[in-house]
Amino acid sequence: MEEIINKVDLSGIITLDLINYKPLKHEYAAFDLVPYLFKGYLLKEKVFRVDMIQIDWSQFTAKEVILYCSNDAIVPYWAYVLITSLLKQFTDRILCAEQENHEELIWIERIKKIDYKVFNDKKVVLKASTVVPAGLYVCATGYLMDQVQSLMWGEAGSPIMIYKKKKTIIH
Repeated sequence: MEEIINKVDLSGIITLDLINYKPLKHEYAAFDLVPYLFKGYLLKEKVFRVDMIQIDWSQFTAKEVILYCSNDAIVPYWAYVLITSLLKQFTDRILCAEQENHEELIWIERIKKIDYKVFNDKKVVLKASTVVPAGLYVCATGYLMDQVQSLMWGEAGSPIMIYKKKKTIIH
């Protein structure tokens, strides 16, 4: 009986699957300012400050928190700064974004924090997925280009070559 050889393992190709960095719904919380605005549109400073102090911010412990306003109210930036100052003792992961971009914003922040040095002079394939937004691939590629020997797209068994570092010849 002939031994089966895994040519992908022998190739030295490392697969980077960005889906592994996708945030799960329970890992983050969204904080909408609208319920704390007068009639949903006007921020009254004294009332807002009292409301913010009364919130149990510990419910956000160790979560990624997205601050947003779900309507077109004009919220002064200091309101976001105040909320951040109250949240800071419970989490370092506070972002501000439009409601529809919550998950993608957290996802891209996670991709920025990958230790790309582990891909130094390696052959890397970015695993293709229709679930991963294009912007995330763009972000990861920007970081990978500084590290990799070669960058490919698709699957390790049949990748599409994207980039190959040119060898410099020293005279």
